[in-house]
Amino acid sequence: MHTISRRDFVKTMSAATALLGLGGMSTMARAEDELPIGIQLYTVREKAAKDFKGALKKVSKIGYKNFEFAGYGGMEAADLAAFLQDIGANTCGTHHGYDGLLKNFDRVLEFNQAIGSPYLVVPSMPGRLRQAGVDEIKRFADNLNIFGYKARQVGIQLCYHNHSFEFKKIDGDQTIYDVLFNRADVDMVKAEVDIAWVYNAGVDPVAHLEKWRDRVKLLHMKDLDADKKLAPVGEGVIDMKGVVKKAKEIGVDWYIVEQDRPRKGKDIMDEIAVSFKNLSALLS
Repeated sequence: MHTISRRDFVKTMSAATALLGLGGMSTMARAEDELPIGIQLYTVREKAAKDFKGALKKVSKIGYKNFEFAGYGGMEAADLAAFLQDIGANTCGTHHGYDGLLKNFDRVLEFNQAIGSPYLVVPSMPGRLRQAGVDEIKRFADNLNIFGYKARQVGIQLCYHNHSFEFKKIDGDQTIYDVLFNRADVDMVKAEVDIAWVYNAGVDPVAHLEKWRDRVKLLHMKDLDADKKLAPVGEGVIDMKGVVKKAKEIGVDWYIVEQDRPRKGKDIMDEIAVSFKNLSALLS
């Protein structure tokens, strides 16, 4: 497996900085009256595995017009882009595993460009790296910096998506999250904050958004009930009103619904319909 050295990191940083200049990143255009709501399609993975296009059409009919992908149903980029246009949908981001990016980053970047994705998200840090200690976490951050530089050259912003393990202390009072984002460049690596996993780690999501306000561009809107089981947005115990208020203040671009599994006896399509209704009300 290819690993990026510190020397290569510094070299790429210098070259990318010269190419990028001082300009900021642009975000995908939305209709003036469109709410910035997306859906992580991992949520409907079981239905998509049986009928990828059919599942996306159903999601779109619920009201979700902006998709965050975690797989493409075997479709080529041009075909997927045409399909999205046909159903009146867009891409608000994609998830790609870290090891896959090490092997095929340029190809992934090309695909993201072709489907018009403004964000490329690394969904997790491999367990072997976080278990290896602070130096490996810093090396992971260095590699994300390089991915971020390359992505920005073609108008795409790299992000990292958290779970709960990042809030474990690893270096004195520092958490894995602290080590990662203190090492990663503030412009090259932004954060997709998963609200439920922050809360599950015993951290106040609103306080977390404030602490990392210069990093956060995407939210995974995910709720938990009193037993810490997943629930539609607004149906659990998390202060979603407070989350949205703070997110608006710091300039979050997308509020992306994700529910890893439905509540017992519920259909996931009904669950995400509840989330869409509740989140729309919070954002209106």
